[in-house]
Amino acid sequence: MNTIWAHGAAVSGARHLRVARNGQDAAATWVGDGAGAIVVCDGCGSGASSEVGARLGAQLVIAAVAARLRRGERPSLLWTGVRAQVAAILGQLADAMPGDRAAAIHEHFLFTIVAAAASGDEACVWAIGDGGYAFGDRVCVLGPFADNQPPYLAYDLLDLPAAAHLEATGARAGTVMVATDGAVELGLAALVDAATLAHHDGLRRRLTVLARGSERIDWAARRIVRTPAALQDDGAVAVLGWQP
Repeated sequence: MNTIWAHGAAVSGARHLRVARNGQDAAATWVGDGAGAIVVCDGCGSGASSEVGARLGAQLVIAAVAARLRRGERPSLLWTGVRAQVAAILGQLADAMPGDRAAAIHEHFLFTIVAAAASGDEACVWAIGDGGYAFGDRVCVLGPFADNQPPYLAYDLLDLPAAAHLEATGARAGTVMVATDGAVELGLAALVDAATLAHHDGLRRRLTVLARGSERIDWAARRIVRTPAALQDDGAVAVLGWQP
């Protein structure tokens, strides 16, 4: 891979903006010498502080993936180590908190993960939970899960490990996109285009616009016409691109 780039952004959706609640989605990216990685995380809606876990988790995952890519590990073979490393750190944090360990995990550390890495002749997506991804223009939606309860990596700490989703492909796709479920509802193909990615902050701006409604005055009807925001849920999207 001669040239590699990455963009990521996370915004609060319209529902959370209305009640001034923190967004529960996070995104992180990393680009190195001929390799790159992206990740989005979505905190559990019922977790009182799940945005903490989502933001922390995105950084922990991207750091663990980057370290392995620097060592030359193949994208399809590094995820078992990443999972164990991130779970171990979350476990240490939960143990350091006062009160019940399981309660701390449920309050702070339940978040979904959709991540991707590319290096050499291979690109790979790895996920635990709902959301979606796209290799080029081929889209894969993860979930929904029964009773709206997706699996989480933190369940490893409760001796309830969940199966992960893994897909590897060759480098010919050119791009891989990952997104949380709120962004997936809009349709991945409509989220990112060349104009959006031309600026390093274009993706965040695009999501911000989608998360806000609009209103105009209909003078003939003497009324205000309000258009609801397209992005009601929080949304996080990251894109990794390369030239084989």
